[in-house]
Amino acid sequence: MFLVFLGPPGALVLIAAGYGLVAHAVRRIRQRCAPRLASPRPLGLVSVAALSAAVLVFGYADAWYSPGLYGDKTCLARMGVRAHPRSSGHFPLSTVCSGVEIVPAWVNPALTAPAVLTLVAVPVAYAVRRLTAVPVCGG
Repeated sequence: MFLVFLGPPGALVLIAAGYGLVAHAVRRIRQRCAPRLASPRPLGLVSVAALSAAVLVFGYADAWYSPGLYGDKTCLARMGVRAHPRSSGHFPLSTVCSGVEIVPAWVNPALTAPAVLTLVAVPVAYAVRRLTAVPVCGG
């Protein structure tokens, strides 16, 4: 259900952020300056791209593994067992059918990794930029 509402806007935001990053790098190269990821604009674009990618992964995983209205059919389609899920949750995404977790192990780290990496990358990039004085070229 989330994929229907969040999929197209998430994909458009991801494409727009990628286009913005490429346009920024091309502009910096044309000005004969090295592309910097430590400036605010690229960091913002990378953060937006990471967030939209996480939204797309969540929408895909929720559509594929969430029990929805017909939990027994979810267990039947994913495991071949017609049983209702014993437990399910959205955060972290989890669905247990007949004692077996059917959500792959990569889904929940893929949802949290972009946020953690962005929260770590922004202060590190700011510190690196403050320590290494690079001549400003353009903006």
